[in-house]
Amino acid sequence: MTSKKQPKRSPTDFENEFHRLLGQLVHSHARFDFTLGLQLKWLGPHCAVDIATHLDPRRTPFIKRLHRLRKVVVIAFAPGGVEVLADFKAWFKRAECATALRNTYAHGRWALPGRHRLTESTRIADATPLLCFVPLGWDMSPDRADATIELTLDEFAQQVRDAEALLAEYFEIFEKYIHYVIPGTESSVTP
Repeated sequence: MTSKKQPKRSPTDFENEFHRLLGQLVHSHARFDFTLGLQLKWLGPHCAVDIATHLDPRRTPFIKRLHRLRKVVVIAFAPGGVEVLADFKAWFKRAECATALRNTYAHGRWALPGRHRLTESTRIADATPLLCFVPLGWDMSPDRADATIELTLDEFAQQVRDAEALLAEYFEIFEKYIHYVIPGTESSVTP
């Protein structure tokens, strides 16, 4: 596999682009949380499941809302059988990973750039700058494992795009299988 040559960026451009991407990740997650909360607000009553505490952001973190939505989706789409529920299960697993990534990235420490990726034929001046990330922690023992994550700006941008794509994927699955949704209760409202 051949590596693409990274465009040369000034240190200021590099930092600005990193901050833009990190902000985009955080903003996308907020939009993601809001939209999944709307799904929970509709599907909960539709399936006669109490979701009131899960829609209070001061009392319930996103991950608990996501877990509650998964339980409600299982009820709502049960008539679709194993295949339908497997598609949703795989999506929920990816959503949990994206949430963990966002939480980790928002609370850790970054070095901009932290290191540079060199090859045998690369000069230091042409080396690819790397983002270096260390998860939040206070273990300062000399024998601790190095938990540093290194990635290029392009790799980080891809992670942000992947996280953003999750919401669209949810609605693709939802629309594909909506005809399996159980009939709602008298008080339920369709989306």
